[in-house]
Amino acid sequence: MKSQKFNSLLFTLLALGAILLSGCSDDEVPPNQLITNSNVETGSASPNGWWFFTGQDKYDVTWSDQESFSGSRSLTIFTQTADSTNFAFWAQTISTNLPTGKGVTLSAKVKSNLVGEGISIVIRGDDTVQPAGRAEQFVTTQENSPISGVFDWTDYSVKLGTVEASTQSLTIYLVFLGNTTGEVYFDDISLTY
Repeated sequence: MKSQKFNSLLFTLLALGAILLSGCSDDEVPPNQLITNSNVETGSASPNGWWFFTGQDKYDVTWSDQESFSGSRSLTIFTQTADSTNFAFWAQTISTNLPTGKGVTLSAKVKSNLVGEGISIVIRGDDTVQPAGRAEQFVTTQENSPISGVFDWTDYSVKLGTVEASTQSLTIYLVFLGNTTGEVYFDDISLTY
């Protein structure tokens, strides 16, 4: 009887150990998220944590409930007028718990119906808390991987190799470039290290 209880207890402990160890794979550890409201679902008049800029009134920058990859909301930019001197963007600035010395990756789900230059996703590092003046660090998809055309929800990303010790803030931008017409939707945005 003792042998049966011991074997049953040993089996339970081994099974529990196997379960715990299988959950510890480095491949399965979720990356650390720096963005708040990455699924853009929370907010009242606008999505919490997000802000936008438009070069002129030619852009319709909205928090849409018409399209989404997950949930019911996305960030949208639309224009019918191409203008080489203006652009629009959604952005978020992170100034706490920066992963100094580590690389960061900005990823977003994008749905597009664009003609022209298209959009880019950007990571900017500044040595001040708010982005002002010249960027200390800057990476974008614009030069290497232009994003334009008509396509359904697709993953896009850009990586900043290392956050420098002097960096005081990181700002991510979802940019609608000049000389572009149409509409774009952004959802499930992440900045991870």
